[in-house]
Amino acid sequence: MVLLLVALLLLAPHPTAPAAADGPHPALSALTTRGGWKLLEPPRTFGTENLYEEIDGEAELFLPYGMERLTVAIVGRTSTPGSEVRLELYRMASPRDAYGIWSQHRFPDQELLPLPPCEVVISDTSADFFRGETFVRVRAKPGEWSRKDVVDLASDIVALLPGGGSPPEEARVLDGQPARVSGTVIYQKRSMLGYESLAPGFEARLSPPPARGRLLLLPAGRERLPALARELPGFGEISAALYRADLPSGPLWISPVGNCLAGVTAENLSREEAERHLSALAAGAKGACASAP
Repeated sequence: MVLLLVALLLLAPHPTAPAAADGPHPALSALTTRGGWKLLEPPRTFGTENLYEEIDGEAELFLPYGMERLTVAIVGRTSTPGSEVRLELYRMASPRDAYGIWSQHRFPDQELLPLPPCEVVISDTSADFFRGETFVRVRAKPGEWSRKDVVDLASDIVALLPGGGSPPEEARVLDGQPARVSGTVIYQKRSMLGYESLAPGFEARLSPPPARGRLLLLPAGRERLPALARELPGFGEISAALYRADLPSGPLWISPVGNCLAGVTAENLSREEAERHLSALAAGAKGACASAP
């Protein structure tokens, strides 16, 4: 009987310590351990259920991109009393999601700082970048040394994160299009052009304007054609390789490219102009949209 009781106790589930994933981001510990930076107050962590407590108004932007854990830390230089920088480390569901959030913070004409393997959007008081599954925001109070603090802290964090820093292939395809406005490539998770069936996908503003002109590249797009036909107004097949929908902002022209859909939309966009853009997208997307064997 005693032996049976012991066996049952051994088989019973035991309480476990909180998972490491629920604690502060490991890069923070590595940062303070190596010296140069110190914590000015205990770090705080937030999950999906309470993210709004820290970034109220922005939580709904982050959550669709698989935000799993946010670590917020206030750090200062060990050698400079009074220095203070806010560090935000967002652990996302995937590198693609981390890029997606970064792309939402990227705008034309921003200053870029190469910190291999990353590209950092930089200013005198801020830095935004991603590496692997982590999206990073650095913020400093304006001051004589704020830019140096921001650049040095971003450099140190880049070196401590695993993974790559390159955009997804589809984003690089759009960024290589001469018709796109530089700095406008975005990975959308919730909706595109106001329609859920177009997401997830990549878009870039079309140059020259109209303001609503867009280039689109939708992964796994062929599978979504039935949903597009149900949701997009005036959707129809023009030919075996061309579809059109009549959106309030102008016609949307769509063409299958491998296992993607390429698209272009602008006010009064003719079929001839659309096919020119779609042909350029198809040429650039051969690798990113190669059909599965």
